[in-house]
Amino acid sequence: MSRQRLRTVARAAFLVAVVAFAAWGLQGSWRDLVVALSSTPLPGLAVAAGLVLLGLLTTCGAWLRLLAGYGHRLPREDGRRVFFVGQLGKYIPGSVWSMGAHADLARGFGVPVRVTVGTSLAFLGLNVATAGLLAFGMLAAGMPTLPLPRWAGLLGALGCAVALTPPVVARLGTLVAGSAGTLRLTWGALAVLVGRMALTWTCYAGAMVALIPGTTPGHVAELLAIAAGGFAAAYVVGVAVVVAPAGVGAREVTLVALLSPAVGLATATAVALVTRVLHTTADLTLAAVSALRRGRSPAVQR
Repeated sequence: MSRQRLRTVARAAFLVAVVAFAAWGLQGSWRDLVVALSSTPLPGLAVAAGLVLLGLLTTCGAWLRLLAGYGHRLPREDGRRVFFVGQLGKYIPGSVWSMGAHADLARGFGVPVRVTVGTSLAFLGLNVATAGLLAFGMLAAGMPTLPLPRWAGLLGALGCAVALTPPVVARLGTLVAGSAGTLRLTWGALAVLVGRMALTWTCYAGAMVALIPGTTPGHVAELLAIAAGGFAAAYVVGVAVVVAPAGVGAREVTLVALLSPAVGLATATAVALVTRVLHTTADLTLAAVSALRRGRSPAVQR
């Protein structure tokens, strides 16, 4: 079997595994999902879906900006294809599949494997640090997002803030890339990245608020803050549980625990379940669309 055919077979197996594990993540929840969807107003569901898509598109821009920090700028459509198709690897148990998929796809544009892996690791660190900063910051401010004392929130927020400085992020990316490249980030560039992630968490929190029935305008701000802190904390927990595909189960349990005091157990469970489905559907949709709209020119932009 030729190398090209072997890669084609491997990519097909990758996609089959993604779909299988994504479906497995909802095993035993289909009946609850139908009930949750039927009780969710259609306008709220549409708004939530749109916000999730916007959040994912924003994260894609952050990943491509980190890659550009190594001196590799992909054409926009091709960059989205590399990111969104590669991101499907998170649905396979383990923490390396999406990085491997990103590296395989980006290699076709002249990007060294270690540079792509460095980009993905720096991107993961950016996600975790901004999520932690949000969750710990709200805890320090007195928001009941985590069952920890306020001083722990202050320490956690400080640690996350340090992790988001250019020397730390650039050092991590450069160490991973080795001789293949050097990650260069200015304070301004990192501020843009943090701003993108702030928009991402806001979109995800807004999507959950849109799914909560009977929300009054006076409670939107409070619920938005609780949802943002809860989702950020759930994301960090999901990353820590590497054996769970895309953090399935671990994220939902955390989200329900943090959201239920404000909206009730039944509503929190329904919101967590529908949120999981919206994110999975959006991941698959963006991957499919970006694959179909791949850039016509394979030239690498530097």
